Amino acid sequence: MQDPIQIARAVGDFYAALDRELDRFATVRLKAVRQLRRAGWSYDRIAEATGLSKGRVQQLVSDVRQPGGRGLAGQGPTARPHEPLLPD
Repeated sequence: MQDPIQIARAVGDFYAALDRELDRFATVRLKAVRQLRRAGWSYDRIAEATGLSKGRVQQLVSDVRQPGGRGLAGQGPTARPHEPLLPD
């Protein structure tokens, strides 16, 4: 594949597929952490059992996103890892 347009499209397709898969994994983790909290587990206990930090557990439990959605991701001045803020 030598055509720069084909390369750019192929990489874009790859990133889109990767984003979908990452969303799926994030949803599974989000649901599991929320289930543990509903079962009465403390943030500390969840953090210790899962290897997540207590702060990350708290973020996941209070995250207003619906499982499977990225919430506000992609909005605002932040860039995704494959979208640099400044041009090369």
